[in-house]
Amino acid sequence: MDLVDKFDAKGKSGEGYHVEVYQDDAAEHAKLYKLKDGRPLEALSDAKFRLVQTGEKIYRL
Repeated sequence: MDLVDKFDAKGKSGEGYHVEVYQDDAAEHAKLYKLKDGRPLEALSDAKFRLVQTGEKIYRL
């Protein structure tokens, strides 16, 4: 699994997050999104994500 992108995101509360995007070479279109601290994210679109633990939606800046 290779780190292919990283970006900042914000929640409605204004809290900032650092998102990392990983991709497996064998699965060209399958990407794994998670916060820098390891918490998993569910991708809702290219710019909107949900923290799996809390359900909070965050938005790419």
